[in-house]
Amino acid sequence: MSLVPTPDNAAKIASMVVPFAEKNYGVALDYGVESLRLVDGILDDLRRDQSFENLQPLLFAMGCYVGQVMVRNAGACWRVTEELGMGEVAGSPIAIRVRDGRGCNPVGKVYKRFQNGPEDSLAGFYHVMTQVPPDKLAPEGGKKQP
Repeated sequence: MSLVPTPDNAAKIASMVVPFAEKNYGVALDYGVESLRLVDGILDDLRRDQSFENLQPLLFAMGCYVGQVMVRNAGACWRVTEELGMGEVAGSPIAIRVRDGRGCNPVGKVYKRFQNGPEDSLAGFYHVMTQVPPDKLAPEGGKKQP
């Protein structure tokens, strides 16, 4: 199933990552903020022996998943990148507007995370864009510490 990347389709595209993660990694992605650490771990595994070109559709869907986490947990919303003034710099036709009005590109961040590794943490990206302190996030693959 191929979906055109529009703000209206972003949630559907994101939902494609959930069964992929369950089937291939045995992890349940629940759209919680903590699940971003699981996505970071999946990207670490994928980047070991896969090329960006072969994974680009999956990586795009993972970016939509990251965006949906922001929508569900931080009051963000999907927009066309041009509406956010990001048309020239974003490698995606859709992006997120966070509550304070800033635009951000979760698809581009997933691409960077795949290419650069842990220095482009998705959990850190969520923190920067939504101001959730990183110590409130669970460690990779684990439960939040008391």
